[in-house]
Amino acid sequence: MKYRLIALTLFLIFSQLAISQTLVKGNVRNTDNDPLVGVNVVFPGTSIGIATDANGAFETYAPEGQDSVYFIYLGYNTLQLPLSSDRMVVTMEVLSTMLEAIQVSGFAGAVGQARRRAESIQQTPESVTTFTTEHIEATRISNFQNFAYQVPNVSYATSQNIGVNFINIRGIGQIRNGDSPVAFLVDGVTIPDPNLVNQELFDLAMIEVVKGPQGTLYGKNAIGGAVNILSLAPTNNFKNKIKLGIGNGGYLGAQAMSSGPVIKDKIYYRLSGSYKTMDGLIENTFLDRTVDYYDDLSLRGQLKFDFSTRLGLTVAGQYSKTEGGATYSGHSGTGMALDPNDFNYVIDANVYGESTLENTFVSARLEYDLGPMKFQSITSYNLADRFHFGDLDFLPLDILRQDQASNSKSFNQEFRLGSHNGHKKIEWDLGVQYQQSERLLLTNAYADIGYFFMPPMPLDTLVLTNFVEPKPISDFTNTYKTFAGFGFATWHATSKLDISAGIRIDNDNIKQDNRNEGFTAEKTNTELQPKISVGYDLSSDMLLYANYGRGYRSGGYNAEVTSLFDAEYAGETSNNFELGLKTSTKNKLFIFNVAAFYINFKDQQQFAVALGLNGLKLGNYNFPESKIYGFEAETQIRTSRFLDILAGFGLNKSEIVDGGYAGTTDRTIYDGNNAPYVPQTTANIALKSNFPISEKIQFLGYLNFNVKGKIYWYEDNVDVSNSYSLLDMRIGVSILDKYEIFLWGANLADTKYYLEYGSGESTGSAAGDTVWPGQPRTIGVEVGVRF
Repeated sequence: MKYRLIALTLFLIFSQLAISQTLVKGNVRNTDNDPLVGVNVVFPGTSIGIATDANGAFETYAPEGQDSVYFIYLGYNTLQLPLSSDRMVVTMEVLSTMLEAIQVSGFAGAVGQARRRAESIQQTPESVTTFTTEHIEATRISNFQNFAYQVPNVSYATSQNIGVNFINIRGIGQIRNGDSPVAFLVDGVTIPDPNLVNQELFDLAMIEVVKGPQGTLYGKNAIGGAVNILSLAPTNNFKNKIKLGIGNGGYLGAQAMSSGPVIKDKIYYRLSGSYKTMDGLIENTFLDRTVDYYDDLSLRGQLKFDFSTRLGLTVAGQYSKTEGGATYSGHSGTGMALDPNDFNYVIDANVYGESTLENTFVSARLEYDLGPMKFQSITSYNLADRFHFGDLDFLPLDILRQDQASNSKSFNQEFRLGSHNGHKKIEWDLGVQYQQSERLLLTNAYADIGYFFMPPMPLDTLVLTNFVEPKPISDFTNTYKTFAGFGFATWHATSKLDISAGIRIDNDNIKQDNRNEGFTAEKTNTELQPKISVGYDLSSDMLLYANYGRGYRSGGYNAEVTSLFDAEYAGETSNNFELGLKTSTKNKLFIFNVAAFYINFKDQQQFAVALGLNGLKLGNYNFPESKIYGFEAETQIRTSRFLDILAGFGLNKSEIVDGGYAGTTDRTIYDGNNAPYVPQTTANIALKSNFPISEKIQFLGYLNFNVKGKIYWYEDNVDVSNSYSLLDMRIGVSILDKYEIFLWGANLADTKYYLEYGSGESTGSAAGDTVWPGQPRTIGVEVGVRF
C-alpha cells in the first residue's frame, strides 16, 4: 500500500509539472509532403534546440517565456512560427536560389539515434554511419549485406542455408548457430533471434550502424555495436506506392505500401509488403539445375494511436516466409584439396538442398509524456521456425544426408524513463529489461552404411545415424533468461564539452535440456558493462571524442565434451577504447570522420566440428585472450549540385594472444596468429548523381566499388582468401516525382569469390575442402509509381 501511495504521488507531481510547461511537438515536411530529416528546431535568442528525426518528427519543451520557434534547414527558407499546444505540421520551401540553380547546397545534417534520441551524427561522440530514405532507395539497400558493403570494418556473409549469418564488426564476429555481435533493432524494438538479421528491408526511414559496445542503451549481446532500423511512420495523409522488378536468373520482385489516417489526427495506419523470387544462377552439374533459388514474402503493418499530445501507442506486426537453396557447397573436381583462391570448383551433390525460415513478430510501444521526462514501455514477441535438408557428403554419391531444425521463440519487455531532448544541462535514460528466449537445435544425419564396408557395398537405403548409433547428432533446447538494468547520462558541461557515462548490469540464466545425451545443465552469470565518453568541440564544425566501453555476449552449452571443445563455453567480454575526430567545412560540402580503436577481448568464441563419443558433434570454444586494433575513415564530398563522392576505408587487425585449451586440444601454438573470419581491410568508393534532364524528368545514378580484404579461415592461418572487389550500380529517372524506372546491377564484373571456406581436415567432409560461392552478376529493371 505504501509503495502504491508513493507511486501515485510521483505520478501526480510529474503530471502537474507537465501541465506547467509547453510541449512542442510535430512533423516537418517539404512541399511534396516528404519528411525533412535533421531540421534544426531552435528557440529565439537561445542556443536551445533539437533536430527532427528520420521521420521528420520533433518533440521538446519550450523554455519559459518563449512564444515562437525557428525551423532552420540547409537549402530551405527559415521559418519562425508561434508555439502551439497542438501537434504542429510544418511545411518548408526550397530557397529560390536553389531553384534557380545559383547556389550549391551542402549535405543536410545527418541525424541518427545512436543514443536513443535524435541528434546530429556529427555531434555524436560515437562512430556512426546513417543512411536516410533517399540513400536507401538510391543505392537499392534491401538487406544487411547491401549496406554492410558501405560501412568500414563491417562485413556480412551467409552459408549453408537461410538464416546462417556471419556478421563481423571491428573484428568481433558471429559463429555458426551463435548470437550476433550487434544488437539489431527495428523501430526501437530488439530482434533477439540472430537468424533474422538478414531479413528483407523495405519502406524504411533510416538505417544506422553504431560501432563499439552498445549494451548500455541497446541491450543484450551488443558487444560489437548496434544496427538501428527505422521504418517510415504511419502518416496523417494518404500515400501509396507500388514497385515492380525483373532481372536475370528468373528474378521477379514487387513492393507495395499504403499509409494514411483511420481517424484524422488520431489513428494512422501503414501497411507494406515485399515479394521476391529467383530461380538462381549457380549450377549443380550433376542435377543440371540451379541451387541458389530464393523466394521471400514479407508483410508489415503499423497502427499508431495519438490519444493526446502526451500519450501515444504504436502496435506493429511482421510476418515473413523465406525459402531458398541449401547445402550446395562446392569442392574440387580433381581431388580432395581446393585452395581458397582457386575458383575451379564443382557443385555436384546428388541431393537438392532446400531451406525455409518462417517468422512472426509483434510489438507494442507505449509512450507517455510526464513533463520533465518521458516513459516508454516496449513489449515484443517473436516466433521463428527454421529448417533445412540436403546433402552432407557434397558428392554425386548418396552416402550422407542431413537435416536440421533451428526454431526459436522469445519474449522481451522493457521499461524506460528518459529526459527530453533540447535544453537540459543533463540528458539521461534509465531502464529495466527482461528477455526470455528458447532455441531448439535438432540436427540429424542419415547414412547408407554400406559405403563404410570394406569394400564399399551401397545398400541404397539411408538410415538415421550418429555414425555410431541411430540417434540425432544433436537434440537440445537452450533457454536464456535475462534481467537487466541500465542507465546513461550526458552532462553538457560547457558549450564545448560533453561528458557521458552509463552502466548496464546483465543477469543471465542459461539452461540446456539435452535430450540426446539425457541431461540438463544450468548456470547463471552476472556482468557489468560500464561506458564513458568525452566529446569536445574544437570548433563549430570539428568534434574530438574519446570512448571507453565494456562489451558482453553470453556463453552456453555444447552437446558433449570432444577433443576440440568442452561441455560449455564462456561468455565473451571486451574492453574497448576509441579516439575519433569528426569534421566538416562551414558550408557542409565536405565531411570527414576518422576513428581509431583498440579492443582487449576475453574468451572470444569460436566454432568447431568434432567427433564425439557418439559421432559427429558441433560445438563452440573460447580463445582466453585476443586483441583487436585498427581504424576507419569516411568522407562525403559534394563536387557540384549534381555529383557526390562517398568513400570509406577500414583497417582491422585481430590477433590471438592466448589460444588456450579446450577438450584435449592445445591452441596456445596459435598465439600471435590472426583470428579467423576477420576481413583485414574493407573499402568503398561511390559516385552519386542527381540532376534534371528537363523540367519534369530527373536523373538519378549510383555507382559503388567496394573491396573486402584477405581473410584467414582458421587459427593456424594456413588457408587464406585474398581480397576481392565488387561493383554495383543503379541508374534511372524520376518523372514528375511520381513515376520512376531504374536499371540496377550487382557484382557487374562477375567477380568470383567465396563467402566461406571449409578445410576438409577441419570439417571431416567426404568431399575434402569445401567452399560457399558468392553471388554471381545480377542485373534487372524496376519501375514504380507513387499516388
